[in-house]
Order: sequence, then structure tokens, then C-alpha cells
Amino acid sequence: MKLYYAHYPALEDSFAKFVVQERRQPLEKWLVICSSSFLAQRLQTRLATQTGAVANIHFIAGSVFLKQLDKEQPQNNLPLVPQNHIRDFLIKEILTEPGFNRYPVSQGLIQAIKGALRDLADSLADPNVLEEHWHSMPDAVLEQDAGRFEWLIGLYKRYQEKEKSLTGYRTYQDMFEHALAQVENSGYLHSFSHIVLYGFYDMTGRQLDLFNRLQDCYPVSVFAPYQKHPAYDFAKKFFETNWLKHPHTQDENKPFTGALKESAQYLFSPQGSAPAKQVSIVNVPNVKGAVFYTAKEIAKLITQGHSTADIAVIARTLPPYQDEIRRIFKENFLPLQATFSYPFLHYTLGTLCLNLLNLAEKGFCREDVLSIFSSPYFNRPERQAWQRLVSKSLVKRDLAQWQDLLPKQAPATPEVLAWLNQTVKQLQSLAHPQLWEKGAQKILDFLAEQIDVNALQGKDREIYQAIQDTITSLAKYQLLRSHSREGELLREATAALTALCFNEVETMEKGITVTDAIRARGLRFKTVFVLGVNDKEFPLLYTEDPLLRDYYRYQLRDTLGYWINPSLDRAVEEKLLFYNAVTAAQDTLHVLYARYGADEKPAVPSIYVTELARACEIKLEAPSAPYVSGQFSKQLAAYPLELWTKQEVSLYGALLSHPQPYYQQAGLLTPDNQRSLAAAQALCSTGPLGSYDGIIPSQTKALFEQEHKRGFSPSALQKMASCPLRYFFHYGLRLEEPGEPANRETLAANEQGTLYHTVLHDFYQTLRAKKLTHSLFDTGAQAYLEGSINKHYSPLAYRTFGIYPVIWDMILEKLRQTLADFVKQDLNQLGLFSPALFEWEITGEPTAQLPLRLRGIIDRVDLDNDNKLFKIIDYKSTRKGSASLTKDFFALSVFQPFLYILLAKQQNELKGYQTTGSCLLSIVPYSKRDLTPAEFDAMQQQACHFLTQLADWIKEGTFFITPSKNCKYCPYSPLCRKDSFKPLLRAQKSTQLASLEEARQ
Repeated sequence: MKLYYAHYPALEDSFAKFVVQERRQPLEKWLVICSSSFLAQRLQTRLATQTGAVANIHFIAGSVFLKQLDKEQPQNNLPLVPQNHIRDFLIKEILTEPGFNRYPVSQGLIQAIKGALRDLADSLADPNVLEEHWHSMPDAVLEQDAGRFEWLIGLYKRYQEKEKSLTGYRTYQDMFEHALAQVENSGYLHSFSHIVLYGFYDMTGRQLDLFNRLQDCYPVSVFAPYQKHPAYDFAKKFFETNWLKHPHTQDENKPFTGALKESAQYLFSPQGSAPAKQVSIVNVPNVKGAVFYTAKEIAKLITQGHSTADIAVIARTLPPYQDEIRRIFKENFLPLQATFSYPFLHYTLGTLCLNLLNLAEKGFCREDVLSIFSSPYFNRPERQAWQRLVSKSLVKRDLAQWQDLLPKQAPATPEVLAWLNQTVKQLQSLAHPQLWEKGAQKILDFLAEQIDVNALQGKDREIYQAIQDTITSLAKYQLLRSHSREGELLREATAALTALCFNEVETMEKGITVTDAIRARGLRFKTVFVLGVNDKEFPLLYTEDPLLRDYYRYQLRDTLGYWINPSLDRAVEEKLLFYNAVTAAQDTLHVLYARYGADEKPAVPSIYVTELARACEIKLEAPSAPYVSGQFSKQLAAYPLELWTKQEVSLYGALLSHPQPYYQQAGLLTPDNQRSLAAAQALCSTGPLGSYDGIIPSQTKALFEQEHKRGFSPSALQKMASCPLRYFFHYGLRLEEPGEPANRETLAANEQGTLYHTVLHDFYQTLRAKKLTHSLFDTGAQAYLEGSINKHYSPLAYRTFGIYPVIWDMILEKLRQTLADFVKQDLNQLGLFSPALFEWEITGEPTAQLPLRLRGIIDRVDLDNDNKLFKIIDYKSTRKGSASLTKDFFALSVFQPFLYILLAKQQNELKGYQTTGSCLLSIVPYSKRDLTPAEFDAMQQQACHFLTQLADWIKEGTFFITPSKNCKYCPYSPLCRKDSFKPLLRAQKSTQLASLEEARQ
């Protein structure tokens, strides 16, 4: 065997030279077994570029090579035991057996066991040998940890037994042994005149056994990545133990000449450094800033004539960056050569499936039901109507709430309830113990009924097929246990689906390679961007395997001869991964670290940043050090306009007072954009209010006529007075104001008010009917009040409001105490008056003084029939405002007391009666504020003038913003531009606002 070793770039050069020198005939058949498919493709491209052809040189990845040998004798080729959820279930079954139920079963424990068992199997460790070693070898550590070690060995042995017992499958070990047996007499291998192993700096025991057999039988050359450098400390043990033992070696430890130049030899060394002018260490704000910088620098390289195929973007792991890379690279028209991976729940279809299967387990949660109804794949044509219905309901969770509250909301309630009830039955059926095969088919039928297959397109079809395959595979659990237990079928189904992962590949001609640090091993590019060199991101943090501890691993490797690495050595491998990434750059290297992580929490640079800066003699804190601002405008300003995208020009233009030149230069000044820019300029002006401020004359006449026909309510006029623009959003544009969110721990304020009004209405009406208003003692009034409360709100009424029963009991108790105190004081304050009219809906016609049609609902009218007097009562849950209702009319727009007197005087029911005024009657605590007839007469002219002015503004289309502390209660505040300086300044300086304030005086 011939051994060539060097760092990857030099190793590749040696390999290319070796092929030219050692291949006797141009068509001589060679086999090159590579450590990865990426590396195989790289070598193939290198030879094709250098020699013009790679005929009869076959490149294959190591994992594929094993399968190739296995296929030569297919008579015993049963499918392998799946590495997915079936293996998880096998481990769970073992953990329930006596002797193995040492720890509580959890998903974390199962994954830890699976990893430990995989490492043991890959090392070819024999459990019988381990048992013998444990019993016969004196070892103080193993004696102290005897229970755990014995349990692990037994678990490993039992796992192998169970795995072999799975009918219709064969184990990976069986496949390996079968492939190993083919090596010596393999027709496939004998067809090659030479075999090359390339790129392996570490192997499992299985791989090592296979390749040792290979080099015993065939002429083999090994090209091993290794260099006498601290970065290769992880590979040193394997290299010296397994490669250097061969007698014929050739040291190809050549000096490196990439972007790092001489500084490469000092990286991770205790001393020494050298300048590397082609290396940049860039401080970026966050993930988005890192990708922005990378995209713009690549765009700059393209304008300088660089090929995108010679550029790579490398991260330790891609998920934090992949979405931004796909978005920003697409906006900048940069081609990609990359594979991105996403979990099951990343996809809308995945979320729908899991929500459906977990619906009962999670108590028919409102959010989950809404998510199902809003999914485009939910198989109900009326799903949008159902979604609107649920959005308006008070349901929080529990099927009982749905059944109690939805019937109050027509018209789609019966269909929704029917679906919910049917779904309950189906999920209950799936929860029962049953044959695995039968249960899996039930799940498939349930999902097929709920999912609109015709709506699936592209990737969704692949996902749906994976869902079907995964659920179907649950039937294989019968090989381990015939029946599922209570609730187990759904738990296993959701766990199996959640574990699914899908790749999305972007393959474009001459695409920029985007990959992670592991796949980037051995690759070379002219320019490399290394992203995310931050603490805990690169290097990744590793902890010791909690089950197969490193002490056990040392015993396996150094005492028993099973090749296995200590788990903490993976932390040492991080150095090698970083070294490979930065030395992959031949001409230019950009290493990026962020000030904030993907979670937007402060981040710190990795120790690798500091080490690289030291080795390259780069001062990170120097004023000239590359720094990317967190401000978008400053990021863009660092690059010439020709590198900006359309979206970036538009966003940047929004920050300028005169953006037209930028649009013009970028070729974006279309008629539509010209109109938009004119609107933006108008919004940024400091002149009088205009159409963009809600001044829309001659466009709202229909709105006035419509509202005038219905009658203006006090609350509508109050909205107009507090903020005209809010009135327009609500009544003009009909934008719905969202209700208060349902909460199981309290009632919304409007619901509390309804409680008070309903009980008081019934209470006073009962007393009037029985003619007891003025003849009851406090105890009698208390009894009638209890009757009114019990009549409308029983202890079971918590279902109606979606409140927890205990909370509802507290609300009822508070209601009793509050109203008991209220009616006691109110009855004593009635004098000769009696509550007579309740929830009285009335309208009033225009008059000369107030040319408006009015409408309203008066909570209560008290009458003194003997003296022909009436008094208007308006309930308020709490007291707000001042002692003067005249003052509050103008300052706080409290219009009800004034307008209700005005309306009541026009009603036939009160003909012949004189008013004694109106009052606001606060319930908590009891408080009474009156508007007397004298005060009414004194304010009438000014009040009517003020209300007329509001009506005229509606008629004229004058709707401007009046920001105040009430904005926090307004649902339209994100739409009104109150947070924009120029619109706010125009409103505050406007004649309209001045006239409004003048009318209030």
C-alpha cells in the first residue's frame, strides 16, 4: 500500500499528479473511494479540467461502496432495519423489560441510547467480550460504575437480539458481513487495476475493517488528509495507528499557499504569526447583516469578472442562515448550488397534520382549531367561514366550551360542531388499544378525509407521500408487539412525523456553493465566506456521552482494540473543521462574526476569530477593521448603486426626502412608482393637511347620508370627537375593531358590564311589576337580587363565557357583593322616582339647533308619575372623569348625559313629563354624577354647535388624527401614521385641530 498524506489542497494536487504518472493506459480502470460524495465530485471535476477526460476512473463515496459490494450477491438482500422511529420503538420496548427499566423513558434518553448503541456497533464491539472484560479485568472505575456499565452492556446485547428477530429485515451488521465476504472474490473489485482511498482522516471500526481487508487483497493507494499541525490533533491518533504502520509511505506535507499563506502554519500554534492581506475578519450585526454583506461582496466580485462557481459560503451549520441566504441571494440574482434541510413543522401541511392528530390531546385548543381551519389544505370548502366564526367566538379550549358557545353564533355553527364531534369520535377510536396495522390504516383514512389532496403542489406532494409512508410503517411495530396501548398509536404517529426532515435542493449552472463545514472538507474555491464564527456556533459545544462515557471508550479502543473515538474528541475535531474551512480559500477569505445571534440576543466572537486574527496579524479593534452597520441605509451606502436590488432602492428611497434620482438611476422610475413617490413626498411635507391626512372633500357625502339615515349614536360621535380618523376607519372603511381576546382567567370589560346590566334590568323590572320598589327592607331587596342573579347566571354559566369554574365562582361572588351594595344605596336614593324603562331604544329627529338624526339606547329611565318628572340613568361599571359632566362633555367627549335628555324630550312616552336631568351611575363603587336641567340649558347652545361641527366634518370629509393617551386603546393606531413626525406635525399645526380645540372651550 502506498500512502500519501498532506493537507487537503496539497493532497488534491498530489492525487492529480499521481493519476497522470501512475496510470499506465488512458483507459485503465481505476476505482476512487472518497469520504464524501462532495469530495468525489470535486476530484472528478479537477481531473476533467486538468486532463480533459476521466474515462474509466470511477468515483464512489464510502457508504455507497459498501452497498455496491452487498449488491453483488443479492439472494439474501432483505431490507435493512430502518434507522428511524421503528428503531426508537424497539429501544422503548427494551426499556420496559425487567432489568432494563433503570431510567424513566424519555425521547432524550432514547436518542442518547441510540447514539451509544450505534457507536458500539460501528466499533464492532462484541457484547460477550465486554462482559468478560468487565468481570475479569480489575478496574477501579468500572467497579464504581458497575451498575451503569452492566446495564449498558446488557442493553447492547438485548438490542442485537431484538434487531435480529425482526422478521423480513436484516441488520446493518448482517449487510456489512455480507459485503465484507465479497471483497476477496468480488467481480466488481477485480475489474479495477488500481483502487484509491481518498479523504479519510477518521473511520469507524467497521470502515477500518473493510478497508484493511481491501488493501490485503488489492493494490491500494491511500491519500490521507493529515498535516503535522495542531488543527489535526483529532486525526493524529487514527493516522499514526492505522496509516503509518504500513511500510511504504511518502510524506506529502507541502507548505500551504492559499489565502492564508504562511499564517496557516501558525493557526492554533502556541506562537508565531504572518500577515495575510487576503484575509478579512468582518464584524456584522446579525444573521441578516452577514448574508447581506456576503451577497454584496459576491455581486462586487462578479462585476470584476469572477466566476460564481469559484465562490463558496460555509457555515458550521446552515439552518440559522438558509432562509436569509435563499431570500437575499434571489433578490440579488445570485445562483446557488446548495441543499437546505427543513423539519416537518416548517411546512404548512406538516403543521396541519400534527394539529389534527393532537387536537384531542391538546384539549381542542382555540389556536389549533383556527390553524386547521385557516390551512389551505384543509378539506372543507367553507373553511374560511368557519375560521371567521371561531375568530369571533369566546371559546378558549375544551369540547364542552365549543358545544356551549358556538350555538350562539350562526349560521355555520351546526357544521362546525358536527365536524368537531365527528373528529372527537375518530380521535377517540385512534386512542384505543388496537392492532398496529389496523390503527395505521385508520390514521391514513382520517388524514385523507381532512386533507385536500387536489390542493397539494410540488413539495407538498412529496411531503404527503412521506406522511403516508411514515404512518404505514407503524404497522411494522407488530413485529415487536401486536397491539398498541391506550393513546400510544397517536403518540407514536406524531413522534414519527415530527422526526421527518426534508431537503430542498437548488442546483443552478455555475452556482455559488453554500454548505456546512463538514461537507466542505477537502473542497477548494478562489473565494470563501465563513459565516457565524461566534461562541457556541463555531465551534459547537460538545458534552460527554452520558451513557457510553469516554472512559468506556478508551477501554474499548486502547485495551480491547475496537476503534472508537472518545465523545469529547468531537470538540477537538471542531479545530480541524475550521482549519479546513478557512484554508479552502485560494485567493480571498472572509470570516464573519456577529454582534447578535439568530435569536437577536447579544453574541460574542468565537475564540477561533481571536486565534485567526493573531495568526494573520489582524487587529480586530483597529478603526479600519471591516464593520457592517446595523442600519440598513448605512449597509447599502457602502456599495455602489449598480449593486442595489429593486427592493433595496425602494427601501432606501423611503428614507430620503428626494429619492427620485435613485429610482431614475436604477431604472425603476415607472409611472406607478412616480405616483408612489409623489404620495411619499406629500406625506413628508410640512404644509396644511391634505388627502393623505384624511382630508377628502366631496368623497364622503354618501357616508354622512347613510349614518344620518340610521341616526348618529353618542358612541359614534364620541369617536369622531376623540379622533376623526378613527371614525373614518370604523364607519367609512368598515374596518372591524377586534374584540378583546378570550381569557379563561377573567371576563372582558364589556362582558362584566353585560352582567351588571342584565341583573339590574331584571331586578328593577321585577320590583316594578310587584310594586315593591319603595316598600322593601334591605334584606328583601337582597333576596330579589339573588333571584335575578340565579335566574340569569347559574354556577354552570362558566361554560358560556369560557371561564374556569373556580374563577367563575369568584366572579359570581364579586357580582353579588357589588350589586348588593349598589342596589342598597340606589334604592335609598330614589326618592319619589321609580325605575320604569330599561334598555330603551329611541331615535330623535333633526332640529334647527342640532340638524342631526340621533339614536341611542338608554340604560334606565326613572319616573315620578305623581309630579310628571323623569330622570335619565346611564350605568357605568367604574367611575371615570371629573365631577362636572358639562366639563367632561367637551374635555372627554362624554355625550350620553346631554344627548339622552335631548332625545328623551322628543319621545311620546314622556309627553307631559319634565326632566330633572340625567346622571352617570357608577356601579363600582357606587357613585352618582348629575347633569341638572340648569346645566343642560346652559351648555345646550355650545354643545349643539360642537356636535354640528363634527357632523359637518363627516359631510365634508375632514378626518385627521388627534394623537392622545387614548391611542393605546385604538386598534387602528398602526395605520394612522401618528408615529411619523411629518404627519403628526401637520395635524398638530392644522387649523382643523385648532378649531376643534376652540369648540371645546
